[in-house]
Parts: sequence; structure tokens; C-alpha cells
Amino acid sequence: MTVNPLSLVAATALIGAPSYESALPLVWTPLSELPGGLRREQLNDDNLRVLAAVALLDETRGPTVNDEAGAIDAEIGRLNQKLNLVIDLLGFLIAQQSATQPPARVRLSWQGAVFAGSQALGASGFLSLNLHRSVPQSFVWPARISHIDGEERHARFAPFSDALQTALERHVFLRHRRAIAGTRRSGGV
Repeated sequence: MTVNPLSLVAATALIGAPSYESALPLVWTPLSELPGGLRREQLNDDNLRVLAAVALLDETRGPTVNDEAGAIDAEIGRLNQKLNLVIDLLGFLIAQQSATQPPARVRLSWQGAVFAGSQALGASGFLSLNLHRSVPQSFVWPARISHIDGEERHARFAPFSDALQTALERHVFLRHRRAIAGTRRSGGV
């Protein structure tokens, strides 16, 4: 059994919070100080839209019981799949046209993230993550490097609005649950 060192390091920094590990395009933009006021409100609004778009694209429908409603639901499901394909293709085209960072291993929780980097302890910056390949806008939030373990950086997010914290907790929980279900299906648990 191979143990991922990022997982062990993340477990110590993100204790008590669900998290998930993924390869995500990541950018760290250094800041002299964490933003506040109007800029923080704008980031809240922007990130709520990003998380809503990701949630919509991740949404899956379950089977229905009623036969007549089932036919309608099946047709709606086919239309939904076609629309998702168009959105994926659009996201792919946008990604080809924009300069995005290559994916990096990240462990994300609502509290912060763990990633490989060279930032100094206590450094402040914007952490930008592309959470879904079909959503061109990044999740961007101020964070501070709270712990260093070798090349791994533990970044703690600055406080969120209640709505944004709830949306990020939901996103992380659903991805965490999906990862656990995938492990169980593959016989890992």
C-alpha cells in the first residue's frame, strides 16, 4: 500500500474538517495584507457564483417511480446531458484560449488548502483554484500560510461570509463523499 505524503500532511493541518484531494490548477498571488471591506464583499459574491456553477454541473438526478413522469424525466435527462456536453465543450474551448496553470495536487477543505509551494510561513496571498474544468472562473480567496512541512504549504483561508462558508462546506462535503464512495466501489474500503 502506497501512502501519499500530501494526505498525511493535510490530515494534521485540516483536522476535524472534511476535505478532498484533487489535481486543480492553482495560483498563489502574494499580498502585502489581506483585503477587507468592499473587495472582500466582491470576492464573496464572485465565489458564490463559482460554487453555484460547480454545484449545478456536478448535480446528478436519481431514478423516478412514476412511469408517465418517468418518460418526461427521461427526456429532460437526455436534454440535460446534451446541455452538459455543450457546457463541457465550451469550457474546453475557453480553457484552450486562456493561459491556465497546470493542475497541481491540492487538498481542499472549507478551512484552507494544502499544496506544494515555496511561500514563507506567515505569507499572505490570494489562493486561486479552478474547481471545475467547465467553469472558467476561479475560486479566489485570501489566505495565509499557517504551516510548512518540507515543500508542502498549509494555507488557512481568511474568514468568509456565512453564505460562502456554507457553499464551500457543501462543495467540499460532496466531493469528499464522492471520493469515499469511489474508494468503496473500487474495493479500497
